[in-house]
Amino acid sequence: MKMSTESELNWEEYEAITRYIYEMLGSRDGIKIKGHGRQCKVVGKSGVTHQVDVLTEQVDGGRQLLTAIECKYCKKKATKDMVMKLSEIMRDAAIASGIIVCRSGFTKDTLTYAEHLGIKLVELREAGENDAEFEKDVEIANIDLKVKVMLSRPKIISINFGEKIIQDEAQIMQMYHVNLHDGKGGYIPFGKFVSAFSEELQNREDPSETITKNYPLNFKLHCELTKEQIVTEKIAITGFLTKSDQSFTRAITLTDQVWMIMKEIFDNKTLALSKHGMMWNLSHEG
Repeated sequence: MKMSTESELNWEEYEAITRYIYEMLGSRDGIKIKGHGRQCKVVGKSGVTHQVDVLTEQVDGGRQLLTAIECKYCKKKATKDMVMKLSEIMRDAAIASGIIVCRSGFTKDTLTYAEHLGIKLVELREAGENDAEFEKDVEIANIDLKVKVMLSRPKIISINFGEKIIQDEAQIMQMYHVNLHDGKGGYIPFGKFVSAFSEELQNREDPSETITKNYPLNFKLHCELTKEQIVTEKIAITGFLTKSDQSFTRAITLTDQVWMIMKEIFDNKTLALSKHGMMWNLSHEG
């Protein structure tokens, strides 16, 4: 179920959230959602059709037990008239149980009357800054991430251009990013020879063995390195393959945030719903 992350809901979203909660809570007890929304209607013994916000169904010993859930997304507390209306619908449509879910709580008379009729009252609202009895950020999982990485790279110890041999490590590293020019406006990146040398090492039975690979040229190439110009008709690279273990482990903690608070008035249970649809029992806290 995709839920809104905005701080303000509308009544349709409120009904959808209520349906989701009771679908999740009821699944373990064989309770199913029979209907919800404007199209959820029941016909009473009187012949009158009644609309119910959420209707659940449970089969017990061959008997169908229905529960009508009314959702009140209003700024004022629910009144006893709402209890009376639900009670009449239940009696007319042979609905066994009733629940009123309200955002803003219930008046004192509503509490008394609902308890007398056996109708459950539930306060479901968005968590606010004043809810200090529980942690708003909830830890849901700890993951130890182990990544195996073996890094292979060629170790070049000399580059032979015929008239000049480069063995200085800093100069060799510079050559990785140098272009060799042919004097006619064209060029070949020296990195192309490094890649070919690396591939040659990878394909050998013992890549750690030091080898020399010759790359003959049929034309002259010019290379400018530290203000020194090199003219070459051949390239020979000497080196070996190094391997280093770059594996690492990371500990990751996944958290979610409490979004909605659900308090069952008569059962003294408190549940929390996250923005991603996860639920926690908060009854043991506070």
